[in-house]
Amino acid sequence: MLNRDYLLPGIAAGLLAIIFPMYWISVFGETLDGLGESLKLDLQSLNFSDLVFVLIGALEIYVYLSLRKALKDMFDVEGVRILLCVLAVLVLAFHATVLCDVYLAVAGDKASSDVVESISIIAMVVSAGSLGLYALVGLITAALLLTKRHGMSSLLTVFSILLLLMCILQLTVIFAYLNVFLFPAALLILMVFFIKKPEQIEVV
Repeated sequence: MLNRDYLLPGIAAGLLAIIFPMYWISVFGETLDGLGESLKLDLQSLNFSDLVFVLIGALEIYVYLSLRKALKDMFDVEGVRILLCVLAVLVLAFHATVLCDVYLAVAGDKASSDVVESISIIAMVVSAGSLGLYALVGLITAALLLTKRHGMSSLLTVFSILLLLMCILQLTVIFAYLNVFLFPAALLILMVFFIKKPEQIEVV
């Protein structure tokens, strides 16, 4: 049976699991020089992909805040709930770089090369900084969740392990691209966690 209280977060997690890899695979497909060059190229235009980028950010923030609420309903993990809010803020910061695209699109040819370069640098610094902090905060969040594994569902335990692995890969930078596949897997686990009736969840 479905848990209607968290049906919308479950749908959001499932939708994000589909959109996320499709978007980033298409972005990486435009260049072989990594995330930095991909973001730099994306700044040079304002198109439908920017709307998808915003949608991904909105869905991810909604999922984290919904997970925060779900944890409150299950057991006392105030530290983890605070960290989930921090993750949501970092996701917001990363996806807010789309405002740079908007500015450059509005400014058009009026923006000098120096201005364009400065905005590109700002966007890159914010992107890299938010991703790095996300990995560190996510690592701590996963570790704290795993210390509570005897009081939470097996689904949440699997999600915590995947989150831990994702953050480690993110910190290596070189293997961060693997998260294009791991993150959707973690989202699918969260989707089931959200929509499954609490009494049907196994406790380990």
